Amino acid sequence: MAEQRAIKIKQRKEVNIGIVIFLFVLVYLTINVFVPFGKREISIYEVPLGQLYSKETFKGLIVREEEVYTTDSTGYINYYFKEGDKISKNESVYSIGTDSSVYDRLSTAKEGIKLSSDEISDLKYFINKTYLNASDFKDYESVHDDILNYYRRTMDRKVMVRLNEIISVTGLNSGFNIVDSSSSGIISYFIDAYSNVNTSNFNPSMFSGDYKSEYTYKMDMFDKGSIVYKLITSDEWNIIVEINNEMFAKLSTGSKVTFTIDGEQKLTAPVTFMRCDDKYYAILKLDRYVSNYTTERFVGISFDTEENIGLKIPVTSLAYKDYYRIPVDYFMTVKEKDGSEKKGLVVVRNDGKGEKSYGFLETEIFWKDNVFYYISTDLISSGEYITKPDKTEDTMLYTFTVKLEGAYNINNGYAVFRRIERMDSDKDYVLVKRNSAAGLNAFDHIALNAFNVVEGAVIY
Repeated sequence: MAEQRAIKIKQRKEVNIGIVIFLFVLVYLTINVFVPFGKREISIYEVPLGQLYSKETFKGLIVREEEVYTTDSTGYINYYFKEGDKISKNESVYSIGTDSSVYDRLSTAKEGIKLSSDEISDLKYFINKTYLNASDFKDYESVHDDILNYYRRTMDRKVMVRLNEIISVTGLNSGFNIVDSSSSGIISYFIDAYSNVNTSNFNPSMFSGDYKSEYTYKMDMFDKGSIVYKLITSDEWNIIVEINNEMFAKLSTGSKVTFTIDGEQKLTAPVTFMRCDDKYYAILKLDRYVSNYTTERFVGISFDTEENIGLKIPVTSLAYKDYYRIPVDYFMTVKEKDGSEKKGLVVVRNDGKGEKSYGFLETEIFWKDNVFYYISTDLISSGEYITKPDKTEDTMLYTFTVKLEGAYNINNGYAVFRRIERMDSDKDYVLVKRNSAAGLNAFDHIALNAFNVVEGAVIY
C-alpha cells in the first residue's frame, strides 16, 4: 500500500467586518473632529438697511403743560411719590410737619407697615374686578395705574394711622398736615423758569445763557410759599429745535420727521416750522413718552434724512482689493461674426528686436464710472503694456493699479468681492450707498471678519 502524504491547504483569510467598520468610523471622526481645527471659522452678517446717528446735533427745548405747587405752611416735607409717577386727583402727595423726629420714628420702627388680611382680600378683589373690566391690551396701562393708586391710598391711610399713634405715644405736637393733589398728572421735582413756556410765547433768547434747575425732593425745612413739586398735566408735549438753513431745506418738504433724542430714543412725529430773529425752528409735536423726560428741559436732537440712510456694515467686514483703473479711451469693442460684441484692451508684445505685435484681450468690467473702467488684476500681469486702439500711447499696467474698498459677499456659498461707497462711519460701523454698481444690496450675506476670507474660497 502506497504511503499517503498529508497536503497542507492554505486557508483563505476572512475579512473581519468589525475592524473595517471601526477603521471607517476612525477616519470619519478624524476628518470631522480634527480637520475643522485647521479651518478658519467664517461668521456671517446679514446687511440691513440702517443709518448712523447724525454727527449734526441740534439743541431742543422741551415745552409741556406744567402746574407748579407751593406749600401753604412751614415745615419738614415727606413725599409719597417718586419722580415720574402718575397720580390722580385728590391723592395724598406729601405730608408736612414742624418736627422731623416723627418721621425719624416712623422710618426706624421695628415692624413695617403691612396690609391686614382683610385689606389684602380687598386688594385682590379690586385687581380681579379691574382686569375683568379691561376690554383689550390697550386698557392694561390704565388698569395698572388704577391698581397702583388703590394700593397707594390704602398705604396712605395706614401711614396716617401710624403717625397719629407716634404722636399720641410721644406727645409730639408736630402740626402734621397731609396735602392732596388738586389735579391728576405726572409728578416732577425738577423746577426751573420754563414751566409757563409754550410754542406761542417762546423766545429765541431761551436757547442762550446758563440753564438752572432746582431739585425739590429732599428732607429739609420748607418755608411757606416754597415750591414743592410740579405736575405735568398732559401727555401732549413739544420740542422746539433750533435748526440751520440747510436742515430746514431738508425737513420742510414733509409733514413728519424721524429724529433721535440724545442719541438714544428714535421717534417719528409731526413737524411745523417758525422763523424768529432770522433763525428757523422746528416744532416737534408728541403725545407719548413725556414721562421719560420729566427731568429734562434741553435735549440733543439729530434728524434722519434721506442722505444718511444706507447699508450698515461692521468695520470688521471691510476688505481691500487691487484693481486696474484704466481710462475708457484705452478700451475697444470687437464685433464677432455672430453679431455679438466683446470689449477689451490692446496688449503690446515686444520681440526684443524692436518689433511690436498687438493682441486683443477680452476683459470683464468689474465697475465703471464716467472716466474709468475697473478690471481685476488677476486678468493680466501688471508688467504688461497696453496701448490705445490707435496705438499711439503705450503704458505699463501697474501705473493704473488702485485699491478698492469693499466686503466679501457669500450669498452663493463662496466669497466674492463687492465694492462699497462710503456715506458715513463711526468706530464700529460703516454706512454705504444702496444699489451701487458692483456693490452690496440689503439683506446680502457678507463675511463678518474679512481677514478670515480668501476670495473664491468655498464658505459652506
